[in-house]
Amino acid sequence: MHSGWCPQCLSWRSRKSPVTVSDPVRVEGDNGVAVVTVDNPPVNAMSLRVFEGLREAATEVDTRDDIRVVVLTGAGPRSFMAGADITEFEHVRTTPGESSRRLMLAQEVFARWAALRQPTIAAIQAPAIGGGLEAALLCDFIVSARDTVLGLPEVKLGLVPGAGGNTRLAQRVGPSRAKELAMLGDPISSLRAFEIGLVDHLAAPGATLSVAVELASRLAERPAVAVQMVKRAVDASTGADTATALRFEREAYEVAHASADAEEGYRAFLDHRAPVFRHR
Repeated sequence: MHSGWCPQCLSWRSRKSPVTVSDPVRVEGDNGVAVVTVDNPPVNAMSLRVFEGLREAATEVDTRDDIRVVVLTGAGPRSFMAGADITEFEHVRTTPGESSRRLMLAQEVFARWAALRQPTIAAIQAPAIGGGLEAALLCDFIVSARDTVLGLPEVKLGLVPGAGGNTRLAQRVGPSRAKELAMLGDPISSLRAFEIGLVDHLAAPGATLSVAVELASRLAERPAVAVQMVKRAVDASTGADTATALRFEREAYEVAHASADAEEGYRAFLDHRAPVFRHR
């Protein structure tokens, strides 16, 4: 059996052990790319166990230098991820303070994902509604199937997105479009989402994960320190004044410039050869 990522079988094809295999969140991959899959039938609802699994996955991924890009997806054709698990509604409704505790947990787990040093890609193979879209918005890039929908319907229940949906949506598409989507609560097609910048890449039905992994593989080939410094500089400077943004960029440059891969890139340029990056 040869080494390499196999998007069809979603398994490790090498002697290396899986990063994490657990129910209902699993992490698989190779060659610098990890795929984190939420598998909580029938709609990948965000139960307490899903949040705990996502927290464990983020913690482990963040400690692995051999993981250079992360793809987040859901299992099955019905949903990328759904919002709260309805089987837990009664417990949340009747337990004092439980609703606030769940929201704090969601924000904490999502904050860990948003802060990952590796580039992250959401592979939306099916509707991303409510909490599912909030999870996708954690990622640096969003790849979506052409035939699905995305939306924040909380207002139709008299609620509002509470796990970063308002904030991160506005950062992606601008305040007015974010307000319209969240105030009306109507889902939009992936084509419309692509037009307004909510989605970065469209994929044919059934090919979303393959497209996301292809992008991830290209990113994983780039020197990891430089890639991570680009992410840090862009994220830190978003919304900052020009002077502050340039300071963040200068700091990122200095870290990348001091890396072994920067030295290799310099030597390769002088030697007229392709660089061999070791991601350090």
